[in-house]
Amino acid sequence: MVSKETVKNYLLLKTIKGISDNIIFTLYKKYTSLSGIFEVDKANLAEVVGERTASLIDLKNADVDFVNNELEKTKKYSIKIITLEDDFYPSLLKEINSPPAYLYCLGDYETLKMPSIAIVGSRKATKKAVNFTMKLAQDLAELGLNIVSGFAAGIDIAAHLGAIKKGKTTAVFGNGFLYVYPESNKKYFKEIIKKGCIITEFSLDTKPDAYNFPRRNRIIAGMSYGVIVVEAAEKSGSLITASLAMEENREVFAVPIWPEEKNNGTNKLIKEGAKLIENYYDVVEELVKYVDSLKMIDKKINDNNINFNDDFEKVLYQLIAESPKSIDEICIETGKELVEIMNKLSEMELKGLLSLDIDGKYYARRV
Repeated sequence: MVSKETVKNYLLLKTIKGISDNIIFTLYKKYTSLSGIFEVDKANLAEVVGERTASLIDLKNADVDFVNNELEKTKKYSIKIITLEDDFYPSLLKEINSPPAYLYCLGDYETLKMPSIAIVGSRKATKKAVNFTMKLAQDLAELGLNIVSGFAAGIDIAAHLGAIKKGKTTAVFGNGFLYVYPESNKKYFKEIIKKGCIITEFSLDTKPDAYNFPRRNRIIAGMSYGVIVVEAAEKSGSLITASLAMEENREVFAVPIWPEEKNNGTNKLIKEGAKLIENYYDVVEELVKYVDSLKMIDKKINDNNINFNDDFEKVLYQLIAESPKSIDEICIETGKELVEIMNKLSEMELKGLLSLDIDGKYYARRV
């Protein structure tokens, strides 16, 4: 549990002109805790961040009144501040360039420990796209994924609402919690907090100014294993989020659209290497490489319509559908000879039942 004084130090550092998230992250990596950061010898600090920056790390340079007021308000509104040191800080978010030093959080902050996938798209989405998004989010949430989006109109709010039907969601604001933006989504605020959480890096009274949202998008992409784009204009925030995901080596998925439609930016993403998806399982096929829990949660593989050549083929398929397996694991679990297993696996690959991935494991394919 991070102490109140440590949380306060994070806020104090952020108020000092010249102290950025990157500098705070550098200090965190060096000292692992910033509980006594203002007492650290300046010469020691200089070795970490340089003399000029070290000279800035002084309480006299911090806005103590602002921080005290901020902490009083967070207490009043039951807002949790999650710092880099907190167990609930999203682990993937620490891997990005310039991770936020802390996050304000309303709702079930344990949601942030779940594996996450982002769904973003047009504010002016078609009805078909909204319905598709709600179903996709619902299916992915049911598997145990936290559905992350930006609370905007259109695809974003559809993702949140679909997710909470079967699981959890996280809304990432581009403003402080004293404002709810857009106003039209205010009616969903309490429901999302009840069945997930809302986070922001912005101080409580920060207005929803346009320049905040590109910065917000790096959190959406950064805390997620991948970003799914459903309808987007060629120049849009959704494509910025997808671009950020690519920069951080995260998976990017896109739903194709008729070329003459307005929001056809997803087609461009597919041309640039994004994976074309048509349903939740197209996403799961990629994510099982990173998220072990999905291998057990996903029980929707239906083998009733598969014509297996023999009982052994069915046993192998069911074994690998339960969770991806290496050849050694298959040998141990089946008790069969290596040659017999390899021959059968080759047949199943040719039939399209299995695929061998770069991690050396066989994955069951949707049929």
